[in-house]
Amino acid sequence: MKTTYVYATFSMVALISFTMLLLSLFQDIPHQEMATCMPNRCFCEMINRDSFIKQFSNTLSSFSFDYLGFWIFFQKKQHLLFKIFAIFAVLIGFGSAFFHATLSFLGQTFDVAGIYLLSSFILLYALYRHYRLSLGETIILLIVINMVLDIGLVIAPELRRYLVGVVILLGVGSEIHYVKVVKPHIELAWIKKSIATLLLAFGIWVLDIKKIVCYPESLFQGHALWHILSTLSIYFLYKYYLSEKVMTATAIANPPS
Repeated sequence: MKTTYVYATFSMVALISFTMLLLSLFQDIPHQEMATCMPNRCFCEMINRDSFIKQFSNTLSSFSFDYLGFWIFFQKKQHLLFKIFAIFAVLIGFGSAFFHATLSFLGQTFDVAGIYLLSSFILLYALYRHYRLSLGETIILLIVINMVLDIGLVIAPELRRYLVGVVILLGVGSEIHYVKVVKPHIELAWIKKSIATLLLAFGIWVLDIKKIVCYPESLFQGHALWHILSTLSIYFLYKYYLSEKVMTATAIANPPS
């Protein structure tokens, strides 16, 4: 277990170093297309136009996704799909950090593309277990769905948040259907915690983007809290997925009399 934390920490240091180098180079590129939220709808935090990190708190908090992703990735005896799940969490963190640091259209695209990856995973992991899809079929569907979503992200970026909501709702609906029909041995408390945490995070996201609760120059930012709570929600979701395997093994070892 200690090895997992060591690997995750070293990976974080490497990723942050790489990201800072990339950001310092990116600021020298002329005529960058800015994010669609510019100039004054990119959440509450004040924009530091003289720095290569435009929103410090929102950028820093994004790396919480990465640490969780690395921590999951380096767990021992991990199913390949959980490795993919971990990589998607890392990509969410990187995309979010790049977006808030640059407030560029490219950063916005990276940010939402990462969310699409994890949201579509929730949908397809439910289908994978329910309909006994092969690993190859699941990965191909993940690639195809995200290619379509990413094309839409470039063609119609104004629809990005609605599509995220649709994919998440489809994923949650598919998981609920799987649980009701298949009745797996799984700890439902974990997914309840995941959903409750995500709803709380979304409420804070709304307060921040609408600037209902807004202190632009403060280090404490509502959107940064959204990042941290969303990371916690992903952790609960991972524990939920993991509990299915653990409980099934227990049930096999101790069959009912």
